[in-house]
Amino acid sequence: MKKQVRAVAIGASLLLAGAAFAQVPPPTGQVPPPPPGEATPPPPPSPGAMPPPAPGQTMPPTAQPPAPGMPPTANEALPPPPPPPAAPAAPTAPMPPAPGAEMGTTGATMATPQGEVTVNSAPAPAKPAGPAPDFATLSGGKGSISADQASAYPLLANDFQYADSNRDGRISKGEYQKWVAKSGAPSSP
Repeated sequence: MKKQVRAVAIGASLLLAGAAFAQVPPPTGQVPPPPPGEATPPPPPSPGAMPPPAPGQTMPPTAQPPAPGMPPTANEALPPPPPPPAAPAAPTAPMPPAPGAEMGTTGATMATPQGEVTVNSAPAPAKPAGPAPDFATLSGGKGSISADQASAYPLLANDFQYADSNRDGRISKGEYQKWVAKSGAPSSP
């Protein structure tokens, strides 16, 4: 049994290695060697090269590439220069909050090709929750509060797993009282 498992593992690893090698393309400009016994094919022509002459014809003279370090002549085409690097947009002084934005927000204005962009960031405002309702109201007169019943009080719904200390999916009266004391939720009068 161990030999079969080992053989399957070795076969799978060889298959994966073969697939990995098959996905690697050969280097550009190089032709893979021919199988033994076959003639070597001529190298592929480079882009812009002239086809070889037919038998009996002579080749027209071609321009030799300049030696390294030598400036090109006027007849040779120069590649276009690279574009200049874009200057990073520097943030400007923080602006006062936009109308409707809360105080305490932070913002930055940046220059972009399309114009200035102002980014303001701040945490979402807290929803007013009011005092914590009494246990009987949330539980509907039952002995515990379900997750659906807890959704009536957003602070409890948010802390449901924390308040459910025994992880039974329900909040007992004792768990609710502990949660109200620890969470700092205002209790109802």
